[in-house]
Amino acid sequence: MKQPQLGKKISELRLAKGLTQTELADKCNLSLRTIQRIETTEVTPRSYTLKLIFKSLNYDGYSSTNKSPSSSVNGLFNFKKYKYSKVMILLIIASTIVFLFLKLHSNNKIQSESKVTNIIEKHQRDIKRWMNNKEIDSVLSKYDKNACILNSICGKIQIRKMMKDVIENNYELMDYNTLSISVGGSIAIEKYENTYRYKGEIRNQNGITEWNYINGSWLIANDVFRDN
Repeated sequence: MKQPQLGKKISELRLAKGLTQTELADKCNLSLRTIQRIETTEVTPRSYTLKLIFKSLNYDGYSSTNKSPSSSVNGLFNFKKYKYSKVMILLIIASTIVFLFLKLHSNNKIQSESKVTNIIEKHQRDIKRWMNNKEIDSVLSKYDKNACILNSICGKIQIRKMMKDVIENNYELMDYNTLSISVGGSIAIEKYENTYRYKGEIRNQNGITEWNYINGSWLIANDVFRDN
């Protein structure tokens, strides 16, 4: 039963019982305003309210199958009734999103470090070849303009002079091995060891190179080393 038939039916039953709206409200433990709004079809009462009213009026013709569409919708989305299940669903969704985000972020980080490692190792292979071929300008292309060697030889002009002097003394980079590369944002720290010939003498060396990501390229910013 729907409005306006519902309000009319309640009014008829109330009058048949000789009850005023106030008396019916008291019997149902409802407000007078609620009874008035139902009988004047201003509102459609909830299932629970209808049960109270019809019980007070000794009317058995109402059943749960007479629920109005609005009351069914209200019941379906009653947060208190379904609070536990809704919270669990939200938690599952949130947990899934966080898990996927962390997994994707972790994979991207691993790929990024792997990519940077490959780039730096290739740069070092190129530098080794260029140094042995006395191609100083090619070597310098992998250095930042403000780069320093041994914290004292800074800028490409000074680095060029040092490399020229080394090459003129029969320098040869015989072997170069990257030991590890740590990447943090736009900075990568490379630890390495190499074997070189200088003035006819073979020496071993350990060093640390700082690489910076500048304008889309990984360039040497600092290089410090020592002979073993």
